[in-house]
Order: sequence, then C-alpha cells, then structure tokens
Amino acid sequence: MAILIAMYGRKDGAKAALKFFLFTFIPSAPLLVAILWLYARTGSFDYVTLQLLLAHGNFPAAAMMWLALAFLFAFAVKVPVFPLHGWLADTFSEAPVALAMVVAGKLGLYSMLRFHVGLFPVQARVAAPYLIALAVIGILYGACLALVQRDFWRLMAFAALSHLSLITLAIYGLTFTGWTGAVYQILNHGVVDAALFLLLGALELRYGTSQIDSYGGLAARLPRAATFFVIATLAMIGLPMLNGFVGEFLILSSTFTGVSRGWTVAAALGVILGAAYMLSLVQRIFYGSESNLSQSKPATDLRFGELAVLAPVALLMLAMGLAPTFWTTSIQTGVHPPQLKETIASPPSVHAIPSQAEVQQ
Repeated sequence: MAILIAMYGRKDGAKAALKFFLFTFIPSAPLLVAILWLYARTGSFDYVTLQLLLAHGNFPAAAMMWLALAFLFAFAVKVPVFPLHGWLADTFSEAPVALAMVVAGKLGLYSMLRFHVGLFPVQARVAAPYLIALAVIGILYGACLALVQRDFWRLMAFAALSHLSLITLAIYGLTFTGWTGAVYQILNHGVVDAALFLLLGALELRYGTSQIDSYGGLAARLPRAATFFVIATLAMIGLPMLNGFVGEFLILSSTFTGVSRGWTVAAALGVILGAAYMLSLVQRIFYGSESNLSQSKPATDLRFGELAVLAPVALLMLAMGLAPTFWTTSIQTGVHPPQLKETIASPPSVHAIPSQAEVQQ
C-alpha cells in the first residue's frame, strides 16, 4: 500500500506513504514478537488451539497483558483508534481512489474482534473502559473536524474516523448485540464508502479538484451523480430503510442497555453531527448557485461503467436496510461462540497447559 501511495499519490504521495508506512509498520514489530513468543510457548499457530491454551493455560498474568497489548496496539493503529489516526487524513487525500477505499477500518476492526477479544477476553475486559472512552472521543472528534473541512477527501477521512470509532465502541461494549451491530456496520462501511469514493473520484476526474468550495449547483448538470450521492449519503447517516440505520441502531441500543447511557448520548451526538457534515457536503456540491468551475467545464454525467457499479451497490444498501436478518443471522452465529460467551462472562480458571494431543482430542 505504501508503495502504491508513493507511486500514484496526488501531490505529496511520498510523504503520505512514509507516514502511512511508519504508523502501520512500527506497531507490527511488537505484534510479531508476541506471535513468536506464543509459538515458542505453545508450539502452534492454530487459532483454535491458541484460544484453548490461552484460556486454560498457566501463563503469567503480566505476560498475558503484554501479549494482549501488542495485539491491540497493532490493530488499533490500523483502524485507526483515536489518537492513533495521524496517518489517515494524509493517506485519504493522497492515495488513489481505489486504494483509499481499503486502507482504513475493516482489517483492524475484524482483527480486534477476532484476535484481541477472541484470544484475550479477560484482558479485553480490562481494556474495555479505556477503549470505550477513546472510541467516543474519536466519534465526536472526527465528526467535528469533518464539519470544517474544505477538501472532500479529508472530510471523508475524519468521517471514517468517526464511524469506525462507533464500531470500536460496539466491539468493546462486550455485548453480543453490539458485536452483531459492529460486524454489520463493517459491511455497511464497505458498501457505502465504495459508492461515495467512486462518486467523489468521478467528480475529481471531471473537474480536477477536491476543494468543496469550488463546486456548486451540479445537480442540474449531473442528475444521476446527484441521485446516487444522495442515496449513499442517506445510507451513511442512518436513514431508516437503508443499511446504515440497522447497524447504528444495534450499536447504540446495546451501548445504552449494556454499557452506559452517558456514552450512548455522546455517541448519538456524533451520529447527529455526521448527518450535519454529510448533508452539508451534498448541499455545497450539488445544490445552490452554480460555481464558476461547473459553468466553465462541460458536464459529463455518470457513464455506463460507473452506473454498472453504482446501481447494484445502491440496491444492496436498500436490501440490507429492508431485510437485515439475511445477514444478521449469519453474523450472530459467528460472534456467539459458546466458549467465548463463557470466557467473557467469567475469567477462566488457571491450571496446567494441556498438551497439543489433548487439545486436538
């Protein structure tokens, strides 16, 4: 990813690539050490084997905490969790559109849920209050910064920080409803961001700038682009009947009942601010009086290839909003393993490490 950003970045790709590389490479070093230490003690890289050995093995408490911290640190940077987001805005503004869609969020969030919480549930419970606080700060911080951005790529970066922090809140709320909402929202984030990035990339390709103030009044000239942009925006801010509503409702309701009403109110405020900056973006780009830029360049609405990508994505947003159980049933099966329920509910007893033969048996 760093090489691609350096080679195909917009203006200052080399600097953004170096920052991205350092932020994501440095935390990988303690993660590698932790993985090798685990292998030296257990003789296995198998996930299920490691999960059983860590849950029932006689590992020192301090070693377990350092292991969990090494895993968490690497994945938190990849999300990113506030305040480890220093690489995000520059990467979004410099990376090619196709790369910017995949650099943030999904891998880190999946890894936190599967490897940090899955392998170290007791340590995850200890870290949960701090991560919940950082997640809520990230929700509000990202939303407030998105409100004042003049470049739509940087706006999308801070919007991503806010939305990814909401998912982090759900993961470390340590409720099964919250985990279902978190995984569903990871899917939503990928679907909605794909549409928005494609549309913003199409605008930059046609008009040669990502400065929001340069646009205005494009709805009359690009009606198809405006229609899809509004649909994706409404899905992102959680309009009922679209996919974003389901994930946000599951996350906020689980936080309200299982974590804290105060944190829920703060997170909901971030959701409201999200509606403000996204609707403002729609207004400034597509409505109002036409800007000099839109008048000076010929209007070219979405082409067949772009429509062929966007139309199925828009239908998927509607399908995921109207029939969420098609996805949530499978998600619940994945996030409710019996051994994880028991370990989260009560810390395991400590006794001798079983042999691999016993584990496999």
